Amino acid sequence: MTDDESRTTDWLARDEAARSYVVESTRAVESLVASTYGPRGSDSVVLTFDGKGEPETVVTKDAGEILDAIERGDGFVHPVAALFVDGLDSVRRGLHDGTTAAALLGARLVESGVDLIEEGLHPGSIHVGYAMAANRAGEVLDGLARPVDPTDRTLLSQVASSTLTTDLDATRRHEYADAVSAAVAGLAAESDGEWFDTDDVTVRTTVGDGCELYRGQVVKRRPGAHETSERSRLSFDWSPSVEGVRTGATVAVVEREIDVEETATSFGSDGSGGVTLETAGGLSAYASARDAAVESVAAGIADLGVEVLVVREELDDSVARAIRARGVSVVDRVQYPKSDIHRVARATGASVVGHVADLDRSKLGRAGQVYERRVGDEKWTYFDECDGSVFTLVVGTPTEQSRRINATLVENAVETTAVAALDRQLLPGAGAAPLAVAHDLRSFARSVEGREQLAIEAFADVCESLAVTLAANAGYDPLRVQATLRNAHASAASPAPIGFDVDTGKPVDAWDHGVVEPRRVFSQAVDSAVATAEQLLSIDAVVTPGVDLGRLDPQTEHA
Repeated sequence: MTDDESRTTDWLARDEAARSYVVESTRAVESLVASTYGPRGSDSVVLTFDGKGEPETVVTKDAGEILDAIERGDGFVHPVAALFVDGLDSVRRGLHDGTTAAALLGARLVESGVDLIEEGLHPGSIHVGYAMAANRAGEVLDGLARPVDPTDRTLLSQVASSTLTTDLDATRRHEYADAVSAAVAGLAAESDGEWFDTDDVTVRTTVGDGCELYRGQVVKRRPGAHETSERSRLSFDWSPSVEGVRTGATVAVVEREIDVEETATSFGSDGSGGVTLETAGGLSAYASARDAAVESVAAGIADLGVEVLVVREELDDSVARAIRARGVSVVDRVQYPKSDIHRVARATGASVVGHVADLDRSKLGRAGQVYERRVGDEKWTYFDECDGSVFTLVVGTPTEQSRRINATLVENAVETTAVAALDRQLLPGAGAAPLAVAHDLRSFARSVEGREQLAIEAFADVCESLAVTLAANAGYDPLRVQATLRNAHASAASPAPIGFDVDTGKPVDAWDHGVVEPRRVFSQAVDSAVATAEQLLSIDAVVTPGVDLGRLDPQTEHA
């Protein structure tokens, strides 16, 4: 054997070695999220980097957030792991729920498929068997699903509550779920049954109890990123931008700063653009002209009937003072995020203009109430009781450290509840859907005469494993739970909404228990898992010229 032939052999892993490489990598990704599955899942700590490249510690039990945090760090440099995680993107990005189920299903379908290949089954037969099982699963879900009216607060609240899978006390969970359902039902009511945008629901957090829903936008302002010193924070204008409560307030929204010198005529002698001051008389003339221009702008705003002026940029102090002197409240520095001014506009019915000169009465909006509060190191301006379908949830959290976690939790609940309202279909939760699919597939497999029967049976086992993982994460004996749940489904009319109660460790009717989820969450998890598994099971060779394949160790590779 020549040196070149020997080197090529070192680069190439075929058949059993290649499949083992695929299984190891998908199993490693599965291990990152498996312990988070279900309401009794565990938190994970990820040492990563934030958007600015600064070290960040993320504590979460949300699989999508775990994977995102890893990708912000070193990322999934392992090629098969990267392919596998990419296959989960449709669930992660689109639904904000079901990522763990998709990861578990995908990894276990790959592992079961490889076991069948090692026993002599052709990958093509596995692909066909998995496709038949997925199609049959869709039929089972058709029989299991129930309709939901997009304005049904009771069912939407159950969806939200089922999505809130962190350790929340019963009172806080109920408050969060009730507010989420109200916001989503409000969006749906305004959409006349059509598509609506969850971007019009903003979540704010504060330390304390309760969860308040406001119809409108709550704008938060704080010292900018460049104002990090204590002196800068103290010099920030903490005085109220809105005195008391303005009711029935007329609102104008401007994106750019108000610069009366932007097109100033030269006061110098050469006639060039800009401002050139060469004499004391020139300075006096300039100051007088500038003051007159500022007063003209302020008078023009007041004459339009504007009562609250919202500006994304920071206004010059002299300009802001002149406008306030006319009785107009100035809310500037609406920069975090920049999209807030557009939400204020949608809430109030105003139009965002680029320059104050573009304002006219047709571009003004209205808010039932405008008022301001200081929350920690931020000023919050409330545009409340608005006519537009824009909502803000102000969520109370037990500690300062839990603010980010609970904000993400509620944001995901909004997205998932909106999916239920848009699709108008629900499935029983608590593992009932995959259990019903598994029970049906075992009967269905016996009617299939070809070797695809083996793949269908493997698919059933993988679906059932979701409920077993749910039980194991809750601290119960998985084998005993598996047997109990199989017996419960065998003795019930199919498809049965029987799931696993993590509080009692017993089978439960998920509908009666109020544990429900949008149909699309499980359906999309199945579709993504099958598509990803088929892609990875087609790999029979891994070629890595000049690269040591090594092993995927998520504990060190992504630290």
